[in-house]
Amino acid sequence: MSLPSQSSRSARSSSVHYRRSQNSPIRRMLPAILVLIALVMILWFALIRPSKNPDQQANTSEQTNAATNLAQNGNTNSTQPPVEISNSAPTRSLPGSGNRPDPQQEAENTIADSSALEEIQNRTQSRNQPQNQPQSQPQTSLNTPQNQPASTSLLDATRNQPTQTTQQPTTNTNRPSNSNTGPIGFQLDTAQRMVNQNDRVGARELLSRALHNIDPSSADGKRIRDALTEINRVLVFGPVVAPTDPMCEEYKIKSGDSLSRIASRRELATHWKLIQRVNRIANPSRIRLDQTIKLVRGPFHAIVYKSKHRMDIYHGSPNNPDQWIFITSLNVGLGADNGTPLGVFTISTNKLENPGWVNPRDASERYTPDDPANPIGEYWLGLDGVGEYATRTGDGLHGTIDPDSIGDDQSMGCVRLADQDIALVYELLAERVSVVEIRP
Repeated sequence: MSLPSQSSRSARSSSVHYRRSQNSPIRRMLPAILVLIALVMILWFALIRPSKNPDQQANTSEQTNAATNLAQNGNTNSTQPPVEISNSAPTRSLPGSGNRPDPQQEAENTIADSSALEEIQNRTQSRNQPQNQPQSQPQTSLNTPQNQPASTSLLDATRNQPTQTTQQPTTNTNRPSNSNTGPIGFQLDTAQRMVNQNDRVGARELLSRALHNIDPSSADGKRIRDALTEINRVLVFGPVVAPTDPMCEEYKIKSGDSLSRIASRRELATHWKLIQRVNRIANPSRIRLDQTIKLVRGPFHAIVYKSKHRMDIYHGSPNNPDQWIFITSLNVGLGADNGTPLGVFTISTNKLENPGWVNPRDASERYTPDDPANPIGEYWLGLDGVGEYATRTGDGLHGTIDPDSIGDDQSMGCVRLADQDIALVYELLAERVSVVEIRP
């Protein structure tokens, strides 16, 4: 018979042995369970999630292999956090992932707006042009179309003209007649850039030199004249003085001044009404003390082209016509039966405002000042011949009461201008100084 202590220990020993025996099968099944779970995950990723990109599938495969190894090794005490798998794939590869695209593809991907792309295409086309073909310049230019009204501003005129598109082949030779190609186009574009940089004085000098090297009546000549007319609308006829403009200066009105005294004292070689015009002075008798005004210094000259019925106004020394600066162009009427003489003249002292007139062919036909029927209008500038033309007398520049005669040959030999144009010529041309040349 066993002792009580022995029986009790034996019973406890059996109980303990029984509990250990029951835990042992679960331990043996744990690796198999983990393997089964890993296989289920593999099947789920392989069959249910086929939309993963190759990079994500590779990552998933590595994670699955790690899980399988973990199950096989029976390591249940790992401290690594579980891997979270996102349900949404990124719409763009991360920097550095995948194969690097070629430079051209990468440049196209980084350009977000069409304007930048067009700029690259323009540069590409320029590089592909033959060496002997002039490259097209920026589309905004100083060109004015042939039918552009004179009152249209410089920039508005250039916006309305046809321009080449970037898709046009570079080998196409059917360019618009007013496109900025060749030396004149380059100079016009250069002048436009100078205007954009507020250097109208430099642009005017550049284009005036170019005009001396070509026929001013040609298509290119007209483009330059139109551009210069717009520049001078600001420099000469605007109220602001450009700091580097040699034609203009600022003047502060002093006690006892009048516009006529200022013009005479400053020896401007222009009429005092030009001061009134450029400074927008409504009443010349109401200028105020210490008022700053703009003065335009002459002399100005005129060249008349009979075949074109056009007068071009220039500025400069009468002895250096090759250096004259073009100002503007005006339409004229001429003598019937080729009655307007060719030659070189100066403005005589017979320069009149509101003149009377006697018909040289019929002395009985007389008109007094202020007569609305006076055929020569409001202004008269007599012409004195120079050199071989010194014997020519009686000719002049004047207005007209028949505006339809401008551009035609209807006068007795004088040069006619419209009312607003003869008023400007009267203010610009000075007696005994200004030259008027009449060409074929």
